[in-house]
This record gives sequence, C-alpha cells and structure tokens, in this order.
Amino acid sequence: MQSQPTQPLHKNARILLIRPKYRTGLSRFGSINTEPLELEYLARAVVDQGYEYQIWDGEVDGPLRRTCKQYQPDLVAITGYYPACDQMLVAARTIRSLQPKAIIVIGGVHAELNQEDFQQPEIDLIVHSGGFFTFAAILAQDRRQWSDIAGTSWQDNQGQWQMNPKASFDPHQLPQPDRSYFHTHKHRFSWLYYGPVALVKTGFGCPYSCSFCYCRLLNNGTYQAREVEEVVHEIQTINCSLIWLIDDTFLLDQQRIHAFAAALQKQGIEKRFIIYARADFICNHPETLPLLKKTGVIEVIVGLEAIDNQGLDDFNKQVNADQNRECVHLLRQQGIGCVGLFIMDQQARAADFHQLDQWINRTGLSTYTISVFSPFPGTEEYPALASQLLTKDCRKWDLLHLVLPPVHLSRLGFMGRIWWLHIKLLWRNRRLRRHLLTSLFTFWKNI
Repeated sequence: MQSQPTQPLHKNARILLIRPKYRTGLSRFGSINTEPLELEYLARAVVDQGYEYQIWDGEVDGPLRRTCKQYQPDLVAITGYYPACDQMLVAARTIRSLQPKAIIVIGGVHAELNQEDFQQPEIDLIVHSGGFFTFAAILAQDRRQWSDIAGTSWQDNQGQWQMNPKASFDPHQLPQPDRSYFHTHKHRFSWLYYGPVALVKTGFGCPYSCSFCYCRLLNNGTYQAREVEEVVHEIQTINCSLIWLIDDTFLLDQQRIHAFAAALQKQGIEKRFIIYARADFICNHPETLPLLKKTGVIEVIVGLEAIDNQGLDDFNKQVNADQNRECVHLLRQQGIGCVGLFIMDQQARAADFHQLDQWINRTGLSTYTISVFSPFPGTEEYPALASQLLTKDCRKWDLLHLVLPPVHLSRLGFMGRIWWLHIKLLWRNRRLRRHLLTSLFTFWKNI
C-alpha cells in the first residue's frame, strides 16, 4: 500500500491556526477567557520555518467564513478540548468548502487520546502525539510522505486511516511561543476580577493517578518539567503583570520551587501568579507558603474534590479530609487566595450537598466551583460507565451538565443543588459578586 503523497508548501504559504469558540461556566459572561497558548506555540513553528500565519480565536475574532475567504490559507490547524469536538469538525468542513485544496490538521488534548472522533473525510492529518514538534515536522515535510511523520494519523489512497508511531515530546527543546496575538488582544484575556492574564506552562503531564483525571494520561502518561531558567526567561518577556501557571500541579518539588523564586528575584521580576496545587503538598510543606507569597502567588487552585475520606478514596486522590481542611486554613493564614475545586458524582444525596455547604461555611472558603462528575472518553472510568450515559453530545461535557443519571436524586434535584451552591458563592465572595454583576451588565448591553 502506498502512502498518501503530500504537496510541498510553497514559500509564501499561509497557515491558519484555529481555536473554535466554546464557552462554559463563568466564561459565558467573559469572566475567564484565556489566550490560545496552544496556537501560539504552533505560531512559533510557523515563524521559525519562514511561513505566514494568522490565528483565529472564536472568542475574539469575527466569523470564520469571512476570515477564510480573506486569508485563503494553504494549511489549517484546528485544536480544542472534548466539549468543542463538534465545533472543530464544523470548522474543518467550513474550511474544506471554501478552500478545497487546503491541508487540514486536527490536534489538541482530545485528539491525543480519541483520534477516531476526527477520522472524517474533511481531515487530512490528526496529530496524536508530539504536539509542537509533530506540527513542525508537518510544516517541514517538503517532498516527504505523510507516512514518514511520527505522531500523526492520515488517510491513504483508499480513504483508510493509518496511524504512524507515537512521536516523542521533549519540553527542554520547546521554544517560546509567539505571543503577538496575545499582546494585540491582551484586554480580551482575563481571570475573574484580576484583569489581563497570560498563560505559562512549565510542566507537561501529571505524576499522580486520580481516577477521573484526563490530563494525567496526556504526554504518553509521563510528567516532564521545563528548566526553571527557561520558564523565568519566558515570563520576563511577557508584557502582563498576572501570570497563570497552568501546570496540572505546580507545587511538586521544593527544590524547583526555591529555584523558581530565586530566579525571579535575580532577574528583578515582580509579577502576580495563579497556580495549581494539591492539598497534601501544602500541608506537608507549610514553610513554603511565605516564599510563595513573597514570590507573588495570589491564588492557589486546589483540587479538593471531596470533603470525606470515602469520596477522596473513590477518586484515588491520595489525600485525606483533614489535609483538605488544613490546606484551606494554611492558605488563608498566609493571605493567599484558595480556589477549591469539588466534584459531585451521581451517588450524591441531598445530605451530601448540605454537608458540603456547611464545610464551606466552616472553612471560610470564599471561591470554589462544583463540577458534575463526567467520565471523559479515554479515561479508565469511561468504558465501565459508557452504557449509562444520558447523552453523547460532547457539548455536555463542560462539567456543568449531567451526563450520567443521578442515583438518589432527580435530575432537577441534583442540578438545582449544584446551582444553588454556586449562587451562594456570590454571597460568600463580595468581590466576585461585584465583578459578575458588572460582567452581566456588559453582556446584556452587547447582545
């Protein structure tokens, strides 16, 4: 069987990088909207190889059809999470109808573990591993054939999909993203009431094994961290005072944390940071918190998940309920904000919602989200629960919809309690309440 030949990109080739519009939760009111960092990395690959590019972010830019007609791309790369899967395919079909000869590439975290969802006639290549490096290889293909590009799947001459070997990913070789798009649209990217925010990723994958987690399966199930010096250099180049370190958990290694703080101080960098962390690390290393505060950490997002040991064990969290309580206390003690992330599964009873409400009151947690347990395709829990799904509409996997039937409550009773606890959040957090009311007013003015 012969592999599908590719046409070399001409020297003036135009590359269109797409992130479809898809809003969930607070982002519906413009409260949290982030730069398309994944596309900015791809943009760096395009620039390095001498091509021209344009980013189309559905949250920021006008209609895709208009952009495609005006720009007339030769190659298009589309990325997104599972809830945006259908929108990614719609974007691909739109491009194909307007630019029949364009090469269309699909990638991103959903494609990495669920490439079969994108094995459609409109798609030429699917990136299932290697990320930036695989995309760079596609751009540099010249007269090679697609079967030579590790980390991709492609259609042969008979329309059958073929999967190439996985590609490696070395974060130490990763260049800095091209943030031209961010700096042009900085006012459009914000985190709640803190204003403009830039994203920085210092590590890939996660070394823990929470049963519900999709992210720990990415990067071939391994955790790899970038060199501290490279991270700090990147931060130094960003024209934004607030940085969101989007590692699944930034607090892993005390030595690396101290090196990070020292490097920031050495370079005279004074910025504010939002980070992710686990409750057990904070409890086991409380002496690190003053350093984090001094470094500029203003919010720590903690996956608390549950408030009792049974619930934590069910999620294989490897944290106990006492540590969750102590974590919130320690962060408050240091004047660092804590955003608690909880999950309610379908076994929840009315008493469980009441107990969570009381726990939040006792701990003084003022910012939190409560997600509906949703088994994502690709996780170890999905096959066992697939037959129970209420829907296969990917848009419902925004953690705000029921995708499994509740056992002890009606659907209305379950979701009503979720939303009631979120409404109470507004009374617990005056600053958030004021911000959301302002955002709502702006939202209604613009519709």
